[in-house]
Amino acid sequence: MHERGGLLLACGALGCVGTLAPIVAMALALTTAEHDIIADTISDLGRGPHHEIMDTGFYMAACGLIGLAIGAAHAHLGRWAWSLGLFCLAALALIVTLLGIWDAFHDTLDGEKSMTVHTRLTFALGPLYLAGPLLMAQGAANMNGLYRRLFILSAGLWTVFAVAFKLAPDGYDGLLEKIAVTATLLWTLPLGWMLLRRGQARLPHPAPETGGD
Repeated sequence: MHERGGLLLACGALGCVGTLAPIVAMALALTTAEHDIIADTISDLGRGPHHEIMDTGFYMAACGLIGLAIGAAHAHLGRWAWSLGLFCLAALALIVTLLGIWDAFHDTLDGEKSMTVHTRLTFALGPLYLAGPLLMAQGAANMNGLYRRLFILSAGLWTVFAVAFKLAPDGYDGLLEKIAVTATLLWTLPLGWMLLRRGQARLPHPAPETGGD
Protein backbone atom coordinates (compact mmCIF):
# COMPACT_ATOMS: atom_id res chain seq x y z
CA MET A 1 0.00 0.00 0.00
CA HIS A 2 2.99 2.31 0.47
CA GLU A 3 4.59 1.67 -2.92
CA ARG A 4 5.09 4.72 -5.12
CA GLY A 5 3.75 4.14 -8.59
CA GLY A 6 5.87 6.88 -10.14
CA LEU A 7 9.06 5.48 -8.68
CA LEU A 8 8.28 1.97 -9.92
CA LEU A 9 7.48 3.28 -13.39
CA ALA A 10 10.74 5.24 -13.54
CA CYS A 11 12.80 2.26 -12.32
CA GLY A 12 11.06 -0.13 -14.70
CA ALA A 13 11.58 2.16 -17.68
CA LEU A 14 15.23 2.72 -16.76
CA GLY A 15 15.72 -1.01 -16.35
CA CYS A 16 14.22 -1.87 -19.73
CA VAL A 17 16.11 0.84 -21.61
CA GLY A 18 19.39 0.07 -19.85
CA THR A 19 19.00 -3.65 -20.44
CA LEU A 20 18.66 -3.11 -24.19
CA ALA A 21 21.39 -0.45 -24.41
CA PRO A 22 24.35 -2.85 -24.90
CA ILE A 23 22.49 -4.61 -27.72
CA VAL A 24 21.84 -1.29 -29.45
CA ALA A 25 25.44 -0.19 -28.84
CA MET A 26 26.68 -3.46 -30.32
CA ALA A 27 24.58 -2.94 -33.43
CA LEU A 28 25.89 0.61 -33.83
CA ALA A 29 29.50 -0.47 -33.27
CA LEU A 30 29.13 -3.13 -35.96
CA THR A 31 28.50 -0.38 -38.51
CA THR A 32 31.92 1.15 -37.85
CA ALA A 33 34.06 -1.86 -36.98
CA GLU A 34 35.27 -4.91 -38.84
CA HIS A 35 33.71 -7.58 -36.67
CA ASP A 36 33.11 -11.28 -37.19
CA ILE A 37 29.90 -12.02 -35.28
CA ILE A 38 30.81 -15.70 -34.86
CA ALA A 39 34.51 -15.47 -34.02
CA ASP A 40 34.96 -12.03 -32.43
CA THR A 41 33.79 -11.25 -28.91
CA ILE A 42 31.91 -8.26 -27.57
CA SER A 43 35.17 -7.10 -25.99
CA ASP A 44 36.67 -6.81 -29.46
CA LEU A 45 34.11 -4.09 -30.18
CA GLY A 46 35.43 -2.21 -27.15
CA ARG A 47 38.81 -1.71 -28.76
CA GLY A 48 39.84 0.96 -31.20
CA PRO A 49 38.47 4.40 -32.05
CA HIS A 50 34.85 3.24 -31.76
CA HIS A 51 35.23 2.06 -28.16
CA GLU A 52 33.12 4.96 -26.88
CA ILE A 53 30.03 3.38 -28.41
CA MET A 54 30.40 0.20 -26.37
CA ASP A 55 31.47 2.14 -23.28
CA THR A 56 28.23 4.12 -23.47
CA GLY A 57 26.31 0.87 -23.74
CA PHE A 58 28.06 -0.45 -20.64
CA TYR A 59 27.27 2.69 -18.63
CA MET A 60 23.62 2.67 -19.69
CA ALA A 61 23.38 -1.02 -18.80
CA ALA A 62 24.78 -0.25 -15.34
CA CYS A 63 22.18 2.50 -14.88
CA GLY A 64 19.48 0.05 -15.89
CA LEU A 65 20.67 -2.52 -13.38
CA ILE A 66 20.67 0.10 -10.63
CA GLY A 67 17.14 1.09 -11.62
CA LEU A 68 16.04 -2.52 -11.40
CA ALA A 69 17.68 -2.91 -7.98
CA ILE A 70 15.99 0.22 -6.60
CA GLY A 71 12.61 -0.70 -8.03
CA ALA A 72 12.79 -4.29 -6.85
CA ALA A 73 13.82 -3.11 -3.39
CA HIS A 74 10.86 -0.73 -3.24
CA ALA A 75 8.43 -3.41 -4.37
CA HIS A 76 9.97 -6.18 -2.29
CA LEU A 77 8.31 -9.41 -3.42
CA GLY A 78 10.19 -11.98 -1.39
CA ARG A 79 12.21 -12.65 1.70
CA TRP A 80 15.96 -13.13 2.09
CA ALA A 81 16.38 -14.64 -1.39
CA TRP A 82 14.83 -11.59 -3.04
CA SER A 83 17.11 -9.34 -0.97
CA LEU A 84 20.18 -11.28 -2.09
CA GLY A 85 18.99 -10.91 -5.67
CA LEU A 86 19.01 -7.14 -5.18
CA PHE A 87 22.67 -7.31 -4.18
CA CYS A 88 23.37 -9.33 -7.33
CA LEU A 89 21.84 -6.54 -9.42
CA ALA A 90 23.90 -3.92 -7.60
CA ALA A 91 27.10 -5.95 -7.97
CA LEU A 92 26.42 -6.43 -11.67
CA ALA A 93 26.00 -2.68 -12.07
CA LEU A 94 29.43 -2.18 -10.50
CA ILE A 95 31.13 -4.82 -12.67
CA VAL A 96 29.54 -3.50 -15.86
CA THR A 97 30.66 0.03 -14.98
CA LEU A 98 34.22 -1.16 -14.47
CA LEU A 99 34.12 -2.90 -17.84
CA GLY A 100 33.22 0.41 -19.41
CA ILE A 101 35.83 2.39 -17.48
CA TRP A 102 38.63 -0.01 -18.41
CA ASP A 103 38.99 1.16 -22.00
CA ALA A 104 42.22 -0.73 -22.66
CA PHE A 105 40.81 -4.25 -22.49
CA HIS A 106 44.18 -5.79 -23.33
CA ASP A 107 46.03 -4.26 -20.37
CA THR A 108 47.05 -6.44 -17.43
CA LEU A 109 47.72 -5.70 -13.79
CA ASP A 110 50.86 -7.75 -13.36
CA GLY A 111 52.51 -7.89 -16.72
CA GLU A 112 51.80 -9.23 -20.16
CA LYS A 113 51.71 -12.87 -19.04
CA SER A 114 48.93 -12.23 -16.54
CA MET A 115 45.21 -12.55 -17.12
CA THR A 116 43.84 -9.27 -18.44
CA VAL A 117 41.82 -6.97 -16.21
CA HIS A 118 38.86 -7.32 -18.55
CA THR A 119 38.93 -11.11 -18.31
CA ARG A 120 39.11 -10.99 -14.52
CA LEU A 121 36.05 -8.79 -14.43
CA THR A 122 34.06 -11.01 -16.78
CA PHE A 123 34.58 -13.99 -14.47
CA ALA A 124 32.56 -12.11 -11.83
CA LEU A 125 29.60 -11.91 -14.18
CA GLY A 126 29.15 -15.69 -14.25
CA PRO A 127 27.89 -16.39 -10.72
CA LEU A 128 25.94 -13.14 -10.52
CA TYR A 129 23.87 -13.75 -13.65
CA LEU A 130 23.26 -17.29 -12.40
CA ALA A 131 22.35 -16.48 -8.80
CA GLY A 132 20.39 -13.27 -9.42
CA PRO A 133 17.45 -14.69 -11.38
CA LEU A 134 17.33 -17.90 -9.33
CA LEU A 135 17.15 -15.95 -6.08
CA MET A 136 14.37 -13.70 -7.38
CA ALA A 137 12.39 -16.37 -9.23
CA GLN A 138 10.12 -17.38 -6.35
CA GLY A 139 9.34 -13.81 -5.40
CA ALA A 140 8.55 -12.97 -9.03
CA ALA A 141 6.06 -15.86 -9.06
CA ASN A 142 3.95 -13.81 -6.65
CA MET A 143 3.20 -11.54 -9.61
CA ASN A 144 2.95 -14.21 -12.31
CA GLY A 145 4.23 -17.75 -12.65
CA LEU A 146 5.58 -16.89 -16.10
CA TYR A 147 8.17 -14.59 -14.53
CA ARG A 148 9.50 -17.46 -12.44
CA ARG A 149 9.89 -19.68 -15.49
CA LEU A 150 11.64 -16.95 -17.47
CA PHE A 151 14.05 -16.21 -14.60
CA ILE A 152 14.99 -19.88 -14.26
CA LEU A 153 15.36 -20.23 -18.03
CA SER A 154 17.61 -17.17 -18.08
CA ALA A 155 19.89 -18.64 -15.41
CA GLY A 156 20.06 -21.99 -17.19
CA LEU A 157 20.77 -20.63 -20.66
CA TRP A 158 23.30 -18.15 -19.31
CA THR A 159 25.20 -20.89 -17.49
CA VAL A 160 25.27 -23.26 -20.46
CA PHE A 161 26.43 -20.72 -23.02
CA ALA A 162 28.76 -18.81 -20.67
CA VAL A 163 30.60 -22.05 -19.86
CA ALA A 164 30.61 -23.00 -23.54
CA PHE A 165 32.06 -19.57 -24.36
CA LYS A 166 34.95 -20.08 -21.97
CA LEU A 167 35.68 -23.56 -23.32
CA ALA A 168 35.02 -23.00 -27.03
CA PRO A 169 37.79 -22.41 -29.59
CA ASP A 170 38.34 -18.87 -30.77
CA GLY A 171 36.48 -19.49 -34.01
CA TYR A 172 33.12 -19.86 -32.25
CA ASP A 173 33.40 -18.11 -28.89
CA GLY A 174 32.02 -14.79 -30.13
CA LEU A 175 28.65 -16.28 -31.09
CA LEU A 176 28.36 -18.23 -27.84
CA GLU A 177 29.12 -15.12 -25.81
CA LYS A 178 26.40 -13.15 -27.61
CA ILE A 179 23.85 -15.90 -26.99
CA ALA A 180 24.80 -15.96 -23.29
CA VAL A 181 24.38 -12.18 -23.00
CA THR A 182 21.04 -12.34 -24.80
CA ALA A 183 19.88 -15.00 -22.33
CA THR A 184 20.26 -12.52 -19.46
CA LEU A 185 17.49 -10.44 -21.03
CA LEU A 186 15.05 -13.16 -19.97
CA TRP A 187 15.66 -11.96 -16.41
CA THR A 188 16.23 -8.22 -16.66
CA LEU A 189 13.58 -7.32 -19.24
CA PRO A 190 10.73 -9.18 -17.50
CA LEU A 191 11.82 -7.65 -14.19
CA GLY A 192 11.64 -4.18 -15.72
CA TRP A 193 8.25 -4.96 -17.25
CA MET A 194 7.05 -6.25 -13.88
CA LEU A 195 8.00 -2.95 -12.25
CA LEU A 196 6.22 -1.01 -15.00
CA ARG A 197 3.02 -2.99 -14.54
CA ARG A 198 3.18 -2.76 -10.76
CA GLY A 199 3.90 0.97 -10.92
CA GLN A 200 0.98 1.54 -13.25
CA ALA A 201 -1.31 -0.31 -10.87
CA ARG A 202 -0.12 1.84 -7.95
CA LEU A 203 -0.80 5.18 -9.63
CA PRO A 204 -3.71 7.11 -8.12
CA HIS A 205 -6.81 6.98 -10.27
CA PRO A 206 -9.28 9.85 -10.34
CA ALA A 207 -12.58 9.15 -8.66
CA PRO A 208 -15.42 8.65 -11.14
CA GLU A 209 -17.69 11.60 -11.55
CA THR A 210 -21.16 11.21 -10.17
CA GLY A 211 -24.08 12.91 -11.78
CA GLY A 212 -26.24 15.28 -9.77
CA ASP A 213 -29.95 14.88 -9.17
